[in-house]
Amino acid sequence: MKKLSLILVAGCIFFATASLNAQTEYKPFRIDLGLGYAIADGGGGLLVNFEPKYAVIPQLSVGFKFEWDFIVRDISEHAGVGQRIDSYLVTADYHLLTGSFRPFVGTGFGIYQIAAASLAGIGDKNNFGTLLRAGVDVSHFRAVFAYNLPGKDKLKNKTGFYSITVGAYIFGGKK
Repeated sequence: MKKLSLILVAGCIFFATASLNAQTEYKPFRIDLGLGYAIADGGGGLLVNFEPKYAVIPQLSVGFKFEWDFIVRDISEHAGVGQRIDSYLVTADYHLLTGSFRPFVGTGFGIYQIAAASLAGIGDKNNFGTLLRAGVDVSHFRAVFAYNLPGKDKLKNKTGFYSITVGAYIFGGKK
């Protein structure tokens, strides 16, 4: 039991020291800007995003993600559907390393506004949805692979999609 306690205390001291060291290395506020490609079932399209965030601890940042996806899907031989999916999400990213190469995993949840148009009609719908993502920050550049789960649109089409985004961030980085 003493050995386990000693290991736990040593681990806590190590992570606290690393955390304090990293805290002095990076500015806490930043804004991510990105462009990417949405990979949807039966199609795809372009996306643009904007995400202000704040590092509550050096490895964990929280923010608000605003993303606009423009997707074209071929859902049958006779009709396709064009979708604009706007998302307004609360996000959290956890960076696994503290150097200049910083891989991270993250999640988000919030409102997805889905506007769909097809030969069957036009429909708008707001859904509560989630986001799962992983990526890497290198210097002021960022690459992200994500899966969005926005729910079904008004025409009952599935709207989940993957996305690959590249971009940069401003204001953050090393002090």
